[in-house]
Amino acid sequence: MDEDRHANDTTNRVVSVTTATSSGDAEQSARIKRYLITMAIRTACFVLMVVVDGWLRWVFLAGAAFLPYVAVVLANARAPRTPGTVTPVVPRADDVRYLQP
Repeated sequence: MDEDRHANDTTNRVVSVTTATSSGDAEQSARIKRYLITMAIRTACFVLMVVVDGWLRWVFLAGAAFLPYVAVVLANARAPRTPGTVTPVVPRADDVRYLQP
C-alpha cells in the first residue's frame, strides 16, 4: 500500500541532472591547473629577471612578486552558482501493471 502512495504522488519533483554544475573534483582540478600555470609564469619571471637587463628586469621582478597573490586568488575562485537552472522532469504514465491485493 505504501508503494502505491509513492507511485501516485506527483508532489515529489524529479530534477534533471543535465543542467547540474561540474563536479567538485573537476572544479578542483581546474583550479589546481590555473595555480600551476601561474606559478610556472612566476618561475619564468625569476629566470628572465636574471637574464634581462634594464627596465624589463623590474617588470619581471614585479611579476615574480605579485603573481603568488594572483595565483592564490585564481585558485580560490569558484564558479558562481546559478540558481534556477535546474529543470524538472515531467513524469510519464506508468505502463507497468501491478497486482492488486
